[in-house]
Amino acid sequence: MGIEHITEMAVERVFGRLIRRVLRAIAVGVFGIVAIYYFTVAGTIALEGQYGELYARLIVGAIYTAIAIAIAITLAINGRATKSSTPALSHPREMQIAMLIEAVMLGYSLARKGTRAS
Repeated sequence: MGIEHITEMAVERVFGRLIRRVLRAIAVGVFGIVAIYYFTVAGTIALEGQYGELYARLIVGAIYTAIAIAIAITLAINGRATKSSTPALSHPREMQIAMLIEAVMLGYSLARKGTRAS
């Protein structure tokens, strides 16, 4: 078993997972769009019977506008929250240094508080 074979297996495993995830995401997206389309058509037909064609389309448009505004507000709030997070621990190297310092401080405090056996 050569290095080429090991590398080929590793790449195949990583890209195989990635391709499967992408295909699943595409399938979910396609079926989601189809479902939205059919629910919109059914809702419009149901509303046309009660309010007429023009008002039915206005109601459906208003619903989609409200959903779009809600999503935009949610994304704006989430974007603002991630920007204000602590940038000091965003890199793995900095996280390791912080953990090392914390371990040293904990060890020092435990050594000072412990009773000594003679």
